[in-house]
Parts: sequence; structure tokens; C-alpha cells
Amino acid sequence: MNTAGDYQPQQWECSSNEALKISLISADANEGAIQFLPSFTYPIFGDSETIYGYKDLVIHLVFDSITYKPFLNVKYSEKLPDADEQVDIIDKLLKFLPVNDIILKDEGKWVDTFTEERTKFDIPSFGEKINEYTNDGEKYGVYKISISDFFTQDNKSSIVKFWERVQIFTILYIEAATYLNLKDEPNWNIYFIFNETTKAMIGYTTTYQYWNYSNGNKFDKINKRLYREKISQFLIMYPYQGKGHGSQLYKSLYHQWLNDETIIELTVEDPNEQFDDLRDRNDLEMLKNDTNIFGELAQVDNISDEWVESQRCQYKLEKRQFNRLIEMILLQLNKMDLFNNIVKRRIYIKNYDSLCDIEDNDTKIQAINDSFNLVKEDYERIIKLCKL
Repeated sequence: MNTAGDYQPQQWECSSNEALKISLISADANEGAIQFLPSFTYPIFGDSETIYGYKDLVIHLVFDSITYKPFLNVKYSEKLPDADEQVDIIDKLLKFLPVNDIILKDEGKWVDTFTEERTKFDIPSFGEKINEYTNDGEKYGVYKISISDFFTQDNKSSIVKFWERVQIFTILYIEAATYLNLKDEPNWNIYFIFNETTKAMIGYTTTYQYWNYSNGNKFDKINKRLYREKISQFLIMYPYQGKGHGSQLYKSLYHQWLNDETIIELTVEDPNEQFDDLRDRNDLEMLKNDTNIFGELAQVDNISDEWVESQRCQYKLEKRQFNRLIEMILLQLNKMDLFNNIVKRRIYIKNYDSLCDIEDNDTKIQAINDSFNLVKEDYERIIKLCKL
């Protein structure tokens, strides 16, 4: 018999971030699956990320780690009579999954299907291999395919289907991410990492190439268009995180664009703190190992804007990022007078309007020093993570 407490709203509420269980079946099916939780579910279940109307709710969303064939099943111990009217769980998820491709509840059919698909799965069909590397004894390849290639007769059935399966990870793990419009945005590229032996997909990034038009005179003097390349979505799948694959993917992109004379700058769209750290580490190590910037800065007492701009353009880094890298290098080299002057000047210029509202000079100096100390502390943290 139900009691009054059984009908209290909180008894029928659960976090969609906790109810949704994501699983990847190992490339070796005998090794089972790895299960993990999403970071975000608000695009699917609303801003509150709450599901109402079920007890002991578990949503199983499972993928094969090679073909990413999806399987969905929903389980619960009790359901309110009108629960489906309030939140139809399967319907909400199907809006973000390939409807005619996902298998519901029939686990045996799903296993048979992805097992058969594995026999036909072909990594080279995913475009041009731009890099390869070895990690913990395993060989990995980075493959590039442009959106315009998605709809050729040879690739449409396999690659588009694969992307439609994996793109849900973008909204589950990247805040404010949206799906790409494949047909209307031909300037998008997608880069995948694959384990060359097991064929498992390790991670991916989407990038967008947009035309750089600086001014008419400069445009009239060149014979080809120049582009900026922007990293948009960047994701390493959960089981492979923390193993250096993100750095390998970032370095693969950077070196490809550095050697492409039509690309003038590498930019990043709204990076989170984790990606900022990855980019800072790899950019600093690149400047240390592949350039003489550390050596040049060790010998100077002043840095001209012209020198900074020439170096920045040579290595195709965006202005804000390169200026931060210069500051970090000065700190690492213990060029403290120059570091202090450059960082405090930047803080003063950036916060000029708000500083002008502070009448007391000592308070103004303290505000600058507080910001300076935060910057210095964060730079020290990043430098410790680098191999310099």
C-alpha cells in the first residue's frame, strides 16, 4: 500500500546527470564495458537537469567503441501514471541520436549488429592520415576529413552514419556545444584519433576554416586566399583521458597548420580551463624545443611590439595567447623586472576604466598587485606541468 510520503515530489525526482549511464564496449568484447557519467544533460532534459516521475531510474546508453553503434534501455522500479506525459525519456534522447540507427532494449540484436559492422569497419575511409604516434606500445593515427567530403557517394553511408552516432558526446561533455550543420557548412573539418590495431576511436576535434580579409591593398597583392583555422569542439573519450592523447591531437593540428602556407593563425573557440591548460603546455614546450624564443628573451631587457608581432605571425598563434606565452617564458627565465612591468601594464590597460573609479591611490595599487599575484600563481602552476 502506498503512503502519503510515496507521493511527495522529491521521491520521484532524480538528477539526469546521475541517471544517464554511458558505457563503451571494449574493442575486445571479452573485456566488457567501461561505464561513466555525462557532464551535462541540460540540452536533453532541460536546464534543471532533473527527471520527474520515476523511482530508481537508470538510463543505459551504450556504444560499441569501434563502430559506435548505439543501444538504449530505460529501467526503473516505479513510475507515476502520467510520467511519460511529463518527460518521455526515450523520445527526448532520440532527438539527439540517429533514430533509424539506434537499437532499443534488444541487447542481443545490438551485439549481433555491431559485431557484423566491425568486420567491415575501415579506418582509411576516414580521410587523410595527418600524423601517427605511439602511446604505451600502441600505435595511433590522426585522420582528417572535411565536411564537403562527407557527402561523396563513397563516404556518405559509412562516415556520416559514424558521425551521427558519436556527435552526442559533444553535447554531453562540452558545455554549450551544438551539432554541426553538415550540409550547410562546407568549411568544417573533423579530425579523429584511432587505435590502428584495435580500430577504437579515441577522440575527435572539429575545426572551422574562415577566410581572413585584412585590407584591400594586402588582398590585391596576394594570389591566394589566407585563412584562420579555429578549433571548435575538442574531446577525448572518457576511457582514454589522462594518457596524452589530447596533446597528440593538438600537436597534430598545430604542425599541420604551421606547414600550410594558406593558414595564418590558429584560434580556439571559447576554450574551457582544461583545454587552456593543454594548449598552454603544448605551446610552451613547442616554443622551447622548436624555436629560439627562450634564448632570445634570456638576453634582453626590453621587448618591442614589433618583435612580438613578427614572432607571433611566424608561429601562427593568436595575439592574446602569444602574449601570455611570452609572460610565462619571462617568469620561467626569472626575468622578474621585465615580467612585472609587462604583466602589470597589461592589467592596468585591461582594467583602466574600473581603476579610474578608485580614488585612493594605495587601493588602486593594491588592486593591481592582487591581480598580478593571481596571474603569477597561475603561470607558476602551468610551468610546473611543462617539460621545459
